[in-house]
Amino acid sequence: MIQDLPAEVRPPTLRTFPLRRLTGRDLRPLLDEEAAYWAAELLWDFGEVAAAVAAGVDRGTLAGRYVNDAGGPAAYCYYVRESGRTVVGSAFAMGGARRRGYEARLVEDVLVEATAAGGDGRVECQTLFCSDAQVDSSFAAAGFVGRARHYMVRDLHDPLPEGGAAGVRLRPLRREDLSLAARIIYRSHQATLDAALNLTYATETHCRAFVETLVMRAGCGTFDTEASFVAETGGRPAGVLLASGLSTSAGHVCQVSVDPDCQRRGVGESLMLEALRAFRRGGRSHASLSVTVENRGAYRLYERLAFRVRRPFAAFAWVRPPARIAVPS
Repeated sequence: MIQDLPAEVRPPTLRTFPLRRLTGRDLRPLLDEEAAYWAAELLWDFGEVAAAVAAGVDRGTLAGRYVNDAGGPAAYCYYVRESGRTVVGSAFAMGGARRRGYEARLVEDVLVEATAAGGDGRVECQTLFCSDAQVDSSFAAAGFVGRARHYMVRDLHDPLPEGGAAGVRLRPLRREDLSLAARIIYRSHQATLDAALNLTYATETHCRAFVETLVMRAGCGTFDTEASFVAETGGRPAGVLLASGLSTSAGHVCQVSVDPDCQRRGVGESLMLEALRAFRRGGRSHASLSVTVENRGAYRLYERLAFRVRRPFAAFAWVRPPARIAVPS
């Protein structure tokens, strides 16, 4: 937490203010720097997200806090309410304000608002878009359950393994496959750690909304129809992979899921290899994905496919007591 910072970098007094006091124009220098930061750090074109944040601030519909430094906004943290939960987004500070405890203090104040009585009974965050890992301690101190995740990247100039598993047939994902994709994603996440920490996987209906967001509303970059596939074995659907473009040079595996009845048959590896080939055909130089470190099988697969850790982060979730997050043992 902020009180754990060394005295020489700990701000003597630090006040945060509601985002509703700002306009998108006020926030633009910070958002422009954030977009450049994530482009370099994650190979992610953050321009559309930054524009959406600015628009939300102008409409007064985006909740959050900011810190002033040298007369202007130097750091901010926002959150959104959706589908019965609050999701905390970026906690970002400009270069001159970074690692001075601003991000952690912003998260602390945002969590006070987000977990207050009368709000949603569930709050989640994935700290990928936090410019200081210090924020993780703020979630832990607020009683959140968390697990380590890794953002991993593969250089597509490196050779790819040949072939795929015998008996696995791949075909492009079509619009009429969205319900099928949601069902496979839901089944593959039942009683898993990811489902405990992310309401997205709680029901088939939530999974359908997630798939529609990825495919039809650019929920994670621009959906890539050429790199998204359905896998079949024995004439029945066995797995699905949804891909996007984070930038002109980087493809992203948003979701890869294999039906529990078809796991350990090479379905996931076949889907991954075909997506990587499709990224290369599309002229992309890198591929990325995110994975929970405790998901050992998936993690080993990605390492075999030459993905390497680009950025460690964490997934956190909280529910209002007496409810609790049921983490699988």
